[in-house]
Amino acid sequence: MRLRVLTLLLLSIPVLAACNDARTYPSDKGDGDYDLAAMALRVTDVPKGFAAQPIDDAAFDNERWANEVFDTDDPEAKAAQLDAQGRLTNHVAAFAPPSLGKILSITAVSTLYTNEKAAEEAIDRFACGLPINESVPLTPFITPKIADQSTGFFISQEGGSGLNFIDTTICFRTGRIVHAFQQTSIPGVEDIAAAVRLADRWLGHINDVFDGKAEPADEEETP
Repeated sequence: MRLRVLTLLLLSIPVLAACNDARTYPSDKGDGDYDLAAMALRVTDVPKGFAAQPIDDAAFDNERWANEVFDTDDPEAKAAQLDAQGRLTNHVAAFAPPSLGKILSITAVSTLYTNEKAAEEAIDRFACGLPINESVPLTPFITPKIADQSTGFFISQEGGSGLNFIDTTICFRTGRIVHAFQQTSIPGVEDIAAAVRLADRWLGHINDVFDGKAEPADEEETP
C-alpha cells in the first residue's frame, strides 16, 4: 500500500521546478559573497502557522558543526573530514508548528562548498552535508530535477518513550551551495509532494537572492 501511495504522489510532482531547469548559478564568486543568511528558508516559505525557532548564531563552520551538531566521540576527526570534503560553512533555520500535526518540525540548511564538485559529492556521497552519521541508513525516493541537482531520502529515527519519527529530506544544489531541509513527522504520514512544493518555494526565494531581488529579512517575522 505504501508503495502504491508513493507512486501516486510521484506522478503528481514532475512538473514542479521545471521552470528552473534552464538557469545557471555562479560558482566563481568569493566565499564571502554568497549570502547564505539571505537564502535561508523563511516563515513565508513554510506552511501557515509555523514559527521560526531562535538559533544562537545560525552559521556553523566545520569545527562548530562537528562539536555541537554531530553525534561523534571524535569531533576533531569529524571536523577534519568535513574540511576534506570541501565544506566551508552553512546557515541553519528551524521552524515548528503551533500544535501537533502531520509535520512536527522543519529544519533547513544551506551549505557552501569550495567548488561545484565538492557540492555534487556532498549530495551523492555525504547526505547533503547534514549531521547524519555514515551508519544511519537512508531510504531514497525520486524527486524532480530541482536547480542544478537534487535528491530525496527518508531517515528513520528513534525518539523518547519508544516513539519513532521519519525525516523526509530533500536536497538541491545551486552552483556550489547545497540546500537541504527535513520535515519530521510520525511514520505513515510522510508527504513527498508537499516536500517538493516546499523545495520549489524555497528555490524561488533563493533565485531572488541570486537576482538581487530578495525581500527584507524582517518580512519573515510574521507568519
